[in-house]
Amino acid sequence: MKPSDLSKIDKFTCCELCGAIHLHTTYSDGGVNYRELIEASRSLKLDYIIVTDHMNLGGLDNGFEGRYGNLSVIVGYEHNDRRNLNHYLAIGCKQVFSKIKKPRDYISAIKNGGGIGFLAHPNEKRHYFGHLPPYPWTDWKVSGYDGIEIWNQMSDWMENLKSWFSIFRLMYPRRFIGTVPPELLQRWDQLNKTHFVSGIGGVDAHTRRIGKKPFSLVVFPIKVELKGIRTHLYLDNPLSNDFCVAKKTIIDSLRDGRGFISNYRRGDAHGTKIFIEYSNGLVALPGKQSCETELPGVIHVSIPESGRISLIHNSIEVEVRYGNKATFPIIKQGVYRIEVHRESKAWIYSNPFPVGKYPIR
Repeated sequence: MKPSDLSKIDKFTCCELCGAIHLHTTYSDGGVNYRELIEASRSLKLDYIIVTDHMNLGGLDNGFEGRYGNLSVIVGYEHNDRRNLNHYLAIGCKQVFSKIKKPRDYISAIKNGGGIGFLAHPNEKRHYFGHLPPYPWTDWKVSGYDGIEIWNQMSDWMENLKSWFSIFRLMYPRRFIGTVPPELLQRWDQLNKTHFVSGIGGVDAHTRRIGKKPFSLVVFPIKVELKGIRTHLYLDNPLSNDFCVAKKTIIDSLRDGRGFISNYRRGDAHGTKIFIEYSNGLVALPGKQSCETELPGVIHVSIPESGRISLIHNSIEVEVRYGNKATFPIIKQGVYRIEVHRESKAWIYSNPFPVGKYPIR
């Protein structure tokens, strides 16, 4: 990105994609087929979706990956170990490594197979519905993964079920999406002090039909699911019409954390601008930094609706602004992030800005 004349928020321009990640279809335990999912995604004007059925690439094998108008459909899969723990979202590989059951081994196999991967719902817990156990990430000694699913829509909803009365949340699932667990954010920040770890938001869509017609009820209709947690990506140039090129661009951007996560229920975050400008004229987006920086710097933020804009430095909230624009001076090294809340509910989490050489203090 050219740094010239970008010192003001209003002059910042780049291309933005908005998509939904971690979707299940009838190829595993989802309640919609690919055609239904694609139709719903196009009707909501999403730019991309990433389907991750459990331990299979049925959508890829049957030709559903590709471009559908302005929608790019990418097919990955969700891996797990022998205990059905340590779920891993594999994106970009062409085979399922079903015989590999140790996390460090399938992380390595997926990377060697040309894919990237994200730890899925790593902090998952349950307070109710004991017959639906949590599936957290437990092997934190492993390395080689590209990122973490920081915000999982289904986990967020399930973790707020604390009594039988909570069943009424089924009627309005998006209303009760809360926030990313603070302990997971702290772990993410700590990891980013040693190497870059990207963050994504996941829907974890599992549309279900309860009962039998004509008295059945669709739980989590796919259009409702897709109006929740989204992952936005910043691109230097418009997405190519060539699907192979577009797919690589999306996967590379996810790996490098070029963007932010939003909850559509709190507002359409499309058009959000978050970038850092250094004293040497360099302008950088959130995500993996590939060049030397020169402090001091300024983080610029512009959001479509007013909110509580927080600057996070090494897991600590250090400054807050209210409104739809903010600037934050940066004078020290560290791992910086932006969080935005509306009406006390989380709305936006940026990927980190690692400022300094690793290990960052």
